[in-house]
Amino acid sequence: LAAHGLEFLPRNPSVVALFPDGRHLMLGGDEAACVEQIAQFSAKDAAAYPAYGRTMRRLADFVEPYLMNPLPGLDSAGADAALRAALTRALELPEGDLVQLVELLAGSAAGFLDRWFSSDAIKVPLVIDGITGVDASPSMPGSAFLMLYHMTGVTEVGRPAWGQVRGGMGGITAALASCARAAGATVRTAAPVARILVRDGRAAGVVLESGEEIAAGTVVSAADPYTTFVRLLEPGDLPARARRAAENRRFTGVAMKMHLALDRLPEVAGFDGTGAGPQYHGTFLIAPTMEYLEEAYADAKAGRPARSPHIECTLPSVLDPTVAPEGRHLMGVYLQYAPYQLAEGSWDEVKEAYGDRVLECIEQYLPGITASVVGREVLTPVDLERRLGLTGGDLYHGAMTLDQLFLLRSGSGPSSHHTPVPGLFLAGSGAHPGGGVFGVPGRNGARTVLGEVGAG
Repeated sequence: LAAHGLEFLPRNPSVVALFPDGRHLMLGGDEAACVEQIAQFSAKDAAAYPAYGRTMRRLADFVEPYLMNPLPGLDSAGADAALRAALTRALELPEGDLVQLVELLAGSAAGFLDRWFSSDAIKVPLVIDGITGVDASPSMPGSAFLMLYHMTGVTEVGRPAWGQVRGGMGGITAALASCARAAGATVRTAAPVARILVRDGRAAGVVLESGEEIAAGTVVSAADPYTTFVRLLEPGDLPARARRAAENRRFTGVAMKMHLALDRLPEVAGFDGTGAGPQYHGTFLIAPTMEYLEEAYADAKAGRPARSPHIECTLPSVLDPTVAPEGRHLMGVYLQYAPYQLAEGSWDEVKEAYGDRVLECIEQYLPGITASVVGREVLTPVDLERRLGLTGGDLYHGAMTLDQLFLLRSGSGPSSHHTPVPGLFLAGSGAHPGGGVFGVPGRNGARTVLGEVGAG
């Protein structure tokens, strides 16, 4: 993909946790630098961080083969053997690792981190990877798994050090499209699919909203399972059991985005000097304590957007000036918890006022930010559903909990990417292993399709 224009820009530090008293904690890929930063808050936690990181690295290495490859379908002949093999391999782990693996698979993120650390200053930046985009608080069972999930495929220890794409995230899809065209593919956009054609019990193509029919021997859907099975298939084209499973799957969006155009580089409380220092390379994290996160989640469970949300602010224009006019900056703001369904009113009615509240929260840490905004866009969970087709505004195409992961992610069929309709395959975040911008569901789906076509 690099030959087609894809370029990753490393960010170090990758996260800068901000605190109300002006202190901050910067974490990145340099373990020694992370230890030094943590020691400002707790010498004990600083000493524990390398061991924590090595443990997470070992356990991620254990889980990685089950994520990076297709799995047998739940009802397939190979499912029992695959489960037995995985359990046998798990039982060969050192006892301490096995106990922690079980806790990471089914326990709470807060409970897991409490075993390692005492200071919220380090627990919060680590716990974020377990709850981002998820309808769960840090103390809820099942929230620990995403911390492990996000460690797969990375080289750092302790916490993955996220980078950015030159030109914006659209650089990924642009490079993929260019690569596909070079291989002979035709890429069509602005051509929404209205229905998947099924003839004689087999996928036979698609019908576009324009009425155009496109015949195909194989159909691959990267839409979420609800869209694929319920919205795009006729009721009689899918076994009743599979349709019920798609209808009952949990899609619960809790995340929002704001895009801000700024006329200057914002000031950051607690940092001296001027200019784009290293702190601007990372994502500013606003969530000072674990209790802060619990209270934000409690607001969402009551049907209201969090009064004081978990906020992440990134300035991609610092590392990549091409995304903003000279002297100006672009800020991406991710926040939660914001429930898809509000107890009172609609998102269309309240989203701009809530955007003002979010800026009030950011203002405490980036003073003057509100006055520097020359343009903004507020995207609620409902907007994400409308614009991106995310059912329920769910970033992961379905809950990332143990009952909807691994063999249970995609339902029945010969493999994790087959569907009950022959010739129809899943390859999006709703398929195994799940959501995240890492391409693995597509890779696994492509391998499944190639194997099927080759066998045919």
